Amino acid sequence: MKNKKSTILKTGAVVFILLSVLIVNVQAANIEQNKIQTKKPANKPWTTLYYIDSDYSGGYTDPLQQIFIDEIASTSQVNVVVIQDKLNEPAYVYYIDENHNISVLQELGEVNMADWQVLRDFISFGKQNYPADRYLLWVYDHGGAWKGACLDETNNHNSIGIQMDGYQKALTETGGVDLIVFLACLMGSIEVVYELRDLVDVVVGSEDLAYNSWFDDVCGRTNELLSNSTIISTDEVAIDIVNFFREENNPPQNKLTYSAIKTDKTVALVNAINDFATYYCKHWLRYYNSVKKAFDSTFLLSDLDEWAEVFEVYDLKGFIENLPQCNKTKAVLDAFDEAVIKEVHGTDMEGTNGLSIFFQPNISRYGLYKQYTSKGIGLDFPKDTMWNEFLFKFIIFNTFLKK
Repeated sequence: MKNKKSTILKTGAVVFILLSVLIVNVQAANIEQNKIQTKKPANKPWTTLYYIDSDYSGGYTDPLQQIFIDEIASTSQVNVVVIQDKLNEPAYVYYIDENHNISVLQELGEVNMADWQVLRDFISFGKQNYPADRYLLWVYDHGGAWKGACLDETNNHNSIGIQMDGYQKALTETGGVDLIVFLACLMGSIEVVYELRDLVDVVVGSEDLAYNSWFDDVCGRTNELLSNSTIISTDEVAIDIVNFFREENNPPQNKLTYSAIKTDKTVALVNAINDFATYYCKHWLRYYNSVKKAFDSTFLLSDLDEWAEVFEVYDLKGFIENLPQCNKTKAVLDAFDEAVIKEVHGTDMEGTNGLSIFFQPNISRYGLYKQYTSKGIGLDFPKDTMWNEFLFKFIIFNTFLKK
């Protein structure tokens, strides 16, 4: 009896094992089939990411509806993904379909658009859910050159917004993008572009103040370009975008300054500036008067009311050209021409060349030099070059000589 019972138990165990193996194999087949069914479609050539920060008073209440929606739309070649945060309203992530219709992808509630982690999460969401061969990031809000861009009034954030090391962190953690276009003031800056080296191929921005009317039709023409020209290089896209700003003839065209800068070429430019600044610091007494004379003839950006004092940015190439020429200045100018691949400016901006630099002449009531060199701001340019030592000497001499 005991042997019979044992035989029955063994037989049952064998049957159970065989059934289990069969079930597992069936489940595995179903899972594999589901994987095939849920596999993401092939990448589109482009995903365009719009970071629209309108969480401040005095601007458009709804830029997506008032500026962008009529121009941007997904196509067979382009995905269009948008995050927008409006003043005193929740933020949303949208997908814009081929008919310019808005689909809500995420309701985020109140977010701080001046927090680099919000930018990081948006880029990550767009890249994960709408993969593409290349990525174009548009950044819309106030800009402040080396100080950064995108303030957030609801969160009582300071006027700097996302600092440039914040952009660096966001892009580093998401693998970067191919092209970034700043729809903001003053972002055509050597400090901005250098901070984004190795993370973006080309930076497009305004060297001077930017006006909202300049944005009309630029995004739409870019959307059309990306949809119709799949083989076009990233450099060519950036150059065309700069041309779009010029061609649309939006007022005040006479104040226009837009440029496209290659980040990999900026490294050589920064090295040349460092060599120049090192040499001039070493021979400061010999060159101070030449520096002061050249500075006084260099184009001042954001020269409207008191804004020039808030940023203290000047045209980089113009300053170098105003100096007595030597091999140090020539190296800077040669590298500059390699880095700036396209530049346009209006009739009132003849002293601009597409790239600015922080150049404080005297002690600032805003504490600019301290901000510029502080670890809290975290700029790579003053850390990696002798430009801050050059500035320190210039400020001290001007103060001592009361110039």
